[in-house]
Amino acid sequence: MRVYLQLLGNRRFAGLCLAQAVSLLGDAFFPIIVVVAAERSGTTAETIGAVFAARFLALGGVVLFSGALLDRVNPVAAAVTADATRFLALIVLALFWDGRLDAVVLVVAVLIGLCEAVSEPALLLITPRVLRKDTRAATRPDGGTDAAHGSGGPDREEAAVTAAYGLLEGMRNTSGIVGPTLAATLVAVLSSSAGAVAAAVAFGLSAVATRWAGARYAARPAPESPVRDSPAKTGSTEPHADAPDEPEESLLRSALGGLAVLWRVRWLRHVQILAVVHVLFAVGPWMVALPVFLLGAGHSATVYGLVLGAFAVGTVVGALVGGRVTGRSRGLYSLALLGLFGVTVLAPVATGSVLLLTAAFVAGGIGQQAFDVVKMAGLRREVPERLHGRAFSADFFFSFASLPLGQLFGAVLLRFADPRTIMLGAGVLVLVTTAAAMLSPDARRFSSAALPAPAPPHTPPAQVVPLPEGARDAGTR
Repeated sequence: MRVYLQLLGNRRFAGLCLAQAVSLLGDAFFPIIVVVAAERSGTTAETIGAVFAARFLALGGVVLFSGALLDRVNPVAAAVTADATRFLALIVLALFWDGRLDAVVLVVAVLIGLCEAVSEPALLLITPRVLRKDTRAATRPDGGTDAAHGSGGPDREEAAVTAAYGLLEGMRNTSGIVGPTLAATLVAVLSSSAGAVAAAVAFGLSAVATRWAGARYAARPAPESPVRDSPAKTGSTEPHADAPDEPEESLLRSALGGLAVLWRVRWLRHVQILAVVHVLFAVGPWMVALPVFLLGAGHSATVYGLVLGAFAVGTVVGALVGGRVTGRSRGLYSLALLGLFGVTVLAPVATGSVLLLTAAFVAGGIGQQAFDVVKMAGLRREVPERLHGRAFSADFFFSFASLPLGQLFGAVLLRFADPRTIMLGAGVLVLVTTAAAMLSPDARRFSSAALPAPAPPHTPPAQVVPLPEGARDAGTR
């Protein structure tokens, strides 16, 4: 925990954490407002689904383009604009809403989805820039660091950013647990409009805190990054950040370039394929089959809520665990942690004990979130900095776009197979494919850089034996 306390000692980063926390509370408020308003006005389930679908279609539809945009503009300004837009949209909703789910709510849902598509990757871009000055200041001119830090500049920066990502993800998951309960209480006691005002205030505070945290680091990154370029960077056909400016490509071509940059790095390619396979054929079907299986096995809806809450608690812990996974074997450790999710998928089939189920779901949350944090830090390390916005957005797209399809696939499977079979297949798939990913040396290290060659053994200089005086004279004749 010491490293997280040290990070929070950085006032700018602490301000960024505050912005993240309150913004996520605002995100959590909106769906609760919709559900409660629908219940009070007698709105049909189809209308609720349309509002939620509008939000996520907007998010998934533009996230690739938002990454391309973030590589061209100031990410701090983009994040502040996204928060300010949500603030204004929710204030309008509170002032002109009659409590029904109509066109006003649909427009607000679309705006919130669009803004999420900008703010999510923007946060990952802003964080290293807030920390960069401190990590450079601790690095000596000769490339070493103070004894208290114990490692070189690039290694220290990577460890600091990995821990920062872990802390931010931990706060995200904590807000995801607290936010819905807080929102439901506020809306139930007051009104849906009061909930909209509270969400607007959260986004307003987020905009102010983000602007303050990123004020001193809003400029484009300097070319002299202390992190050494990996072969994936230096071997790329893309020009370097300090190369002469070239004609600006279209936004569509730039967005597709985010997908291409992930594909060019071998371990990132393996990890993205793994993510799509898991979400499409394991996670999506499992999410559909889980409640059916638990209720069919005699458990109540309370047990279903309990295990989902346990998984959420596990993600909070997992974010902090992932923030401390570094070194050459980071990929192997994170893949092993991801394997815990396979155990979670199989747990309801293997045991009916609520206690064991709860423990298994906590473990699965830890493993999945720890893997995601280490993967994000590795992506940042391997991809050139000028492509970070596109790369983070493409990574999010790969995981996000597959989930609705996976859930649809699970619904279709339930017509042909029982929930137990679906969950068994999903668990085995997660374990087998995760183990297969470990066969790649790059994936075990989450790095495409070649391992440093072993230093040659130290050979003492040959001793010079003086020649006899006569021999020296003969050699000069």
